[in-house]
Amino acid sequence: MSGVKIQLSPKEIEMASDPGLILTKNRIMEGVMELFGEAAGYATAYAQSHKSRLPPEVFAHPPKISRGEQYRHFPWMMLDYPRVFDPPATLAIRHFFWWGHHFSVSLQVSGIFKEMVVDRKGLWPDDAYICVHPSPWEHHFGTDNYTLLKELSTQELDEMLQQKDFLKLALSLPVSQWIEAPAFLQRCYRSWMDLLMR
Repeated sequence: MSGVKIQLSPKEIEMASDPGLILTKNRIMEGVMELFGEAAGYATAYAQSHKSRLPPEVFAHPPKISRGEQYRHFPWMMLDYPRVFDPPATLAIRHFFWWGHHFSVSLQVSGIFKEMVVDRKGLWPDDAYICVHPSPWEHHFGTDNYTLLKELSTQELDEMLQQKDFLKLALSLPVSQWIEAPAFLQRCYRSWMDLLMR
């Protein structure tokens, strides 16, 4: 041992002594897992009902739920479906829960799928955000990552679409609006899937 004493504040000691905090956190994350399980069922059924109109890549992999503890210091959970991350052409719809912040559903495309979605930009939701970050792997809604589409001029949007090899659009709902999350997740999923239909 180095001899360095780790000091906790009285409030931190109180929290570390309370098993109820972790039990509550676990119950919340179980609730998110259940919510995303239902979303996966809805997503699969919606895709199957439109199978003849969707790219076959949509059905290449089943839905996948992942979770972790440290996205920018907070727990998270995600559901990906479809989930095609091949270098020539990415196609992913990601449901994301970020503790203390938001639910979001994003559409990430590149290659032929980006072309398809750009061709239908007149159908993009009015309340959508577009990724302005050089990387598509960030999920927060800070100004260095997302901006509201309606805040961009047509010229600014066109320049952005030409400069980046990927396109990522997202919709967001604060965690405080939990009661609205099931309908929100379904609405977002339909919005993104409809852009992929022939």
